[in-house]
Amino acid sequence: MIEFRATVRGARRNGLGLLLTPLVRLRRVVRTLALALERMIWRELIEGEAPANPLVSLLAFLLFSGLCLLASLQGTVGYVIGLLLFLLPMEWLMARLGYGAPVQRRVLLQSWGDRIRLFLDTPEGSERLELGRAAVTAVLIRQASVQLPPLGERSLGWDLVLAMADPVGEHLLARAAGFSGAWQRGHALAADLGVPLRLAGVPDGLQLPEARSDRAQPEDVWRLEPGASATRLVRSRRTVGAAQWCRSFVTQGSDLLFVAVLNTVMVKYGGFLVWMFGPRLGLSAPTTLVLDLSLPGLLSLGLPEWTVLQTLLVIAALGAAGIGSYRQWSPQELSVADDQIHLRRPGQPRRQLPLRMITAVLRLPGPDPRVVLWSERRPPIVVDGLSGEREAAELLEKLEAVLDRPRG
Repeated sequence: MIEFRATVRGARRNGLGLLLTPLVRLRRVVRTLALALERMIWRELIEGEAPANPLVSLLAFLLFSGLCLLASLQGTVGYVIGLLLFLLPMEWLMARLGYGAPVQRRVLLQSWGDRIRLFLDTPEGSERLELGRAAVTAVLIRQASVQLPPLGERSLGWDLVLAMADPVGEHLLARAAGFSGAWQRGHALAADLGVPLRLAGVPDGLQLPEARSDRAQPEDVWRLEPGASATRLVRSRRTVGAAQWCRSFVTQGSDLLFVAVLNTVMVKYGGFLVWMFGPRLGLSAPTTLVLDLSLPGLLSLGLPEWTVLQTLLVIAALGAAGIGSYRQWSPQELSVADDQIHLRRPGQPRRQLPLRMITAVLRLPGPDPRVVLWSERRPPIVVDGLSGEREAAELLEKLEAVLDRPRG
């Protein structure tokens, strides 16, 4: 007799999530208005166009005035508000701590002879199902995700699903945090039931990447190194272009840098904005703005005053951006030698898989895109930690060249 037990947990917003939700929404509104302000100034100064929507101009002006007032506050009040709005990783806190994991269902599967009995215990009630083994067609591995406003889609892990032909349907059996754990449990269950283990969405036969789409143009992150004994596909920080690195660096440190320079920049540009937009919006009379056009004067417009607090904030911004960039562009290497494909990562054991056992190579989209070299009989190779869909598309394209070389 075979028994399979599992507890499946979902996701539900808890008290911390309820507290963080208005702050996350407020920060996103502030960023939207800041972008509107930036575009408005660009049209006024560079393109010489009047704003098409006066309401947007008024909201942007009020936002800018509020930031100037915030920056001019004495003491730590302004920086505390800025800390709450821009420095705390509120999306990260909400994703990790703002949602609880209540029990979604408890599963007990019993199998003896050619019969299967399935018990499902959920908060809404219990369900019991008894059927023959012939009705079970496969054990499926599927990505689990849920929409969690205001964060959007969040990954919950990997589901094990029992697929049946008669009656037609699927039953959720278990949920694992990692792909390897889901594969191990699914492989053992499929072997016990005598049915195949499948990855949801993968057809029979070897599936190599299709031509890249216009929506996900590949980046230049992975370097292909053909050789006589092995073909290597290397991802390292040296392969990342300067523009990619700067974009990642600025994205991860922008909030900290914003607060660090807020006091100086807002105070200096506040008068400029009132001078330019005040008369048009009816908020002030025309004035004369005196600008220091010398090199030190121009540099002072964009440089913060190096108080101790701002210096610490800038150092924290650079540190956070550097650590985030290192994680985002962590080295990895895929190599093909002796009819085996190997995955190497710093600080992790090497993974390998015989080429003849690879039945599919595909990209799994979602919040954390992955590339999977799928095998039903051996633990598959999963390449994660990618920067986005564009890098996943590039890896698929170059994997085709790597896998075609040994078989040619």
